[in-house]
Amino acid sequence: MGVSTKSDIPASTKPAHRVTGWLNTGLRWIDRLFGFLAIIALLAIAAVVTLQVVARFTLPSSPVWTEELSRYLFIYLIVLSSGLVIRQNRQVRLELFQHALSPRYQAVYQALCHLLTGAFAAYILPSAWKYAMIGRWQTSPALEVPMVWVFLSMVVFFALTVVYSTLGAISAFSDLRRSGVR
Repeated sequence: MGVSTKSDIPASTKPAHRVTGWLNTGLRWIDRLFGFLAIIALLAIAAVVTLQVVARFTLPSSPVWTEELSRYLFIYLIVLSSGLVIRQNRQVRLELFQHALSPRYQAVYQALCHLLTGAFAAYILPSAWKYAMIGRWQTSPALEVPMVWVFLSMVVFFALTVVYSTLGAISAFSDLRRSGVR
């Protein structure tokens, strides 16, 4: 009696469940990918900084590129993990009164925060692209890497913020709809 089979689901909702399942699977995969890339960036920072410290004490001169590379890796660590922070609602925001709100208004507050964050990121995104294009003709001093790769981190950051804020707003509105409160 309490066991649900696929035939118990009305035909009109089957495609929606299938799409939602694919979407959730895709989002989990993307979350894992960005989490993995952030971990790689963190481990690379640790290795580069360790090399710098060891080189200062053991070699006659330490490599000059380590400080620059660690700075760029740190930037990408922040960028790659930013979407995960938004997805888990761990971003910094004002929470002085949120605990006093009813669950309905907490969901509305969550949706509003995500919408404002996403709208701001969408507004800034074209400027971030223009900023990144400045780096086409510049190279970094020590690594001689085209600076466009460093400047593109801002484009990736704001694009991820738009995507994950939109998903957060959809999730908050879905929580409202599921609870039966309009």
